[in-house]
Amino acid sequence: MSFEILTSTIEVTESLATIGSNLNIAKSTLCAVGAVGEAVNPFVPLIGTVTLVISEIIKVYETVQYNKKICDSLMDRVNAAEAAIKTLKRRQTENEKNFRNQEYYKSFIRFIEIMKRIKNFIADVSNLHGYQKFVHSGSVKGKFDSLAKDFDIVMTELHFTMAVANEEQRKIDQSALESDIADMTKFLERIGGDIIDQNQKINIVLHEVSLMKEKLSHSNSDKNIKAKKIKSTELNDPLKSKMTDRRGKNSQIIKKIYKNFEVACKPIDLLNGDPKEAAKIQGQLAILGKLRESLNIIRFYGLSNTESSDVMVFEWAEYGSLKELYCKYDIAWHVKVQIALDICRGLAFLHSCDILHHDIRCEHIMMTTRLVPKIAKFKYSRMTTGPTTDMKGLTDVMRWMAPEKLRDSTYSADSTESTKKRVHVPYTFKCEIFSFGMLLWELVFEKIPYEKWDILKIKDHVLAGNREKITWGKAPPDVEKLQQGLAKIIVSAWKSDPAVRASLQNIFINLDHLVDEYCTPDKEFANQLLPDKELDLDGSRVVSISDEGGLELPDMDMDFNLDEIPQIIPLEEGIAAHRKGEHSKAWECFLAHADLDNSTAKYWKGYYLWEGIKVEKDRKQACELFKEAADDEIADAQLRYAFSLVNNPPVKFDREIFLKYLTKAADNKNSTAQFNLGEIYLNGKLGKKDEKLGKKYLRLAALNNQPKAKEVLQKLGINVYIDI
Repeated sequence: MSFEILTSTIEVTESLATIGSNLNIAKSTLCAVGAVGEAVNPFVPLIGTVTLVISEIIKVYETVQYNKKICDSLMDRVNAAEAAIKTLKRRQTENEKNFRNQEYYKSFIRFIEIMKRIKNFIADVSNLHGYQKFVHSGSVKGKFDSLAKDFDIVMTELHFTMAVANEEQRKIDQSALESDIADMTKFLERIGGDIIDQNQKINIVLHEVSLMKEKLSHSNSDKNIKAKKIKSTELNDPLKSKMTDRRGKNSQIIKKIYKNFEVACKPIDLLNGDPKEAAKIQGQLAILGKLRESLNIIRFYGLSNTESSDVMVFEWAEYGSLKELYCKYDIAWHVKVQIALDICRGLAFLHSCDILHHDIRCEHIMMTTRLVPKIAKFKYSRMTTGPTTDMKGLTDVMRWMAPEKLRDSTYSADSTESTKKRVHVPYTFKCEIFSFGMLLWELVFEKIPYEKWDILKIKDHVLAGNREKITWGKAPPDVEKLQQGLAKIIVSAWKSDPAVRASLQNIFINLDHLVDEYCTPDKEFANQLLPDKELDLDGSRVVSISDEGGLELPDMDMDFNLDEIPQIIPLEEGIAAHRKGEHSKAWECFLAHADLDNSTAKYWKGYYLWEGIKVEKDRKQACELFKEAADDEIADAQLRYAFSLVNNPPVKFDREIFLKYLTKAADNKNSTAQFNLGEIYLNGKLGKKDEKLGKKYLRLAALNNQPKAKEVLQKLGINVYIDI
């Protein structure tokens, strides 16, 4: 885990610098209005301010955790406001009369205040701390309706065009309010005492953690924020020793007894490092100690010393990690879904503290004797020689990493070879949700994602929009229903676009529903752990799911079995198959993409129909397809359509149409068309003799490496690089 204290400060500073740059641009743009007159001067700082506020709203929106539909409705208005401001800056002369109007000026100030209120409302309603301001759900609706009404009025006063002040938008708003408020109410009812107490108040520990994080974020942070110190005499050996009392690399993790609790003592080096870093780690561990309020986060008791080593003292997890558990046993389905829900509950607690784990996977979930999962392996609870914060140094984590973080190694589009620099993508709540989705897949199928795949293959696969396969073995009807529910949750979590990725709140509600539906009282007496390999999880115990590769993401509205979704290979792959002589594969690809109205695919479908490749010849239909593609400016189709008019009995030859499409193809840099058009004009074929124009097209063809054009020009003694 990385507590994102210093790093988040840097990211905010960078974002404000960007906003400041945008503000300067806005001001410089408006200062150019001197030619229009002095009327705009009072509006220069106002427009600069509202530009800054809009940028801040966008930044806040990127961190939304709860009530996203409500926030989306307000963002529709923010986008409308942003477009209106851009229009105002562009049409300064037309607005000079408004700039001289006092009431217009007052309305603009109200506009700024309303935008600030929208920013604050989004910030409050999208996280648990802020949501507590709204004691009753009715106050959320009242606040939203008030903001929407005031916004619509001021937009009208400023003569700004609105695409959101209509009946359809109001229906969307009401639906968003009803849906989000219902989800939030259910979430708060079911999340448990770790986050919400019996009086529906936020656990005070969350506030304490926030304050501690804020103090630690300053360079002169409070040096008194330290982890609890446990006397070494308070740590005792177990009454009965076992082989499993020592774990980890070189058996460095030792089992002890602390106040009648079994604990794990893990070595840490705080003395030999940088004093500032040591103080920072002390602060982070102090926060980690506060997190023990959650039943699903590993309990950290404090620092101590044993066997001549400084150690961190954690609660003991008898089964080890969740990965170790599923490698040793098959986990019963009713236990899996409960484990998933409890991990989600622990993540919700972390996120409520504005803490991100950064490396969530089964190996980092510890399991107690009662099979209660505990989120562990936080950054500063790893071994002294543990990894740095550079996530790209951890090859394993890429199996669970969100696509936006995988792209972190790409470069900015406008950079040159000499000025390339990596585009930094911050780790967000949405990244963690993706990783949680991969953890769920790992738990369900009891294997690590993309097993036996190298890192480059994983990266290419995920960035292409593909994921692990979800296939099922034979199971009773109730298990099948549970599996389908889990599949939908997993797929919703690993969407490529973070903006449409499921929220942790929605994932929790869906998992909670599955637990209610499937974990019935009779399951209490069922076996929780089964012999390894007893369950047929994927339908085949021989073929690895990962070896088979992944599937395109299905549409979430479908009641799906992922194996039943027909795949359409990319058009480029179909063209490559054609060139390899894999004509059946290519034909199916061209047929599918042509049905989706892809012009290039229509050309290839026409070519196969023309030549009779894997299909009966149909030159009339081929001609029609060539024309459709040609009219969409596909150069090869323009050439083919032109020549499909020649010696093709079903189609009447038209010289003007032939020359029109041949010329289009030539002008679209098709070298074959350029050569043929050159020949026509040079030799006067079709009654169109124009030697100068003919030589021009032949030179163009030769410059495009058309061999026959080069041969003709060579015979004519014409240098292709010298003007005629």
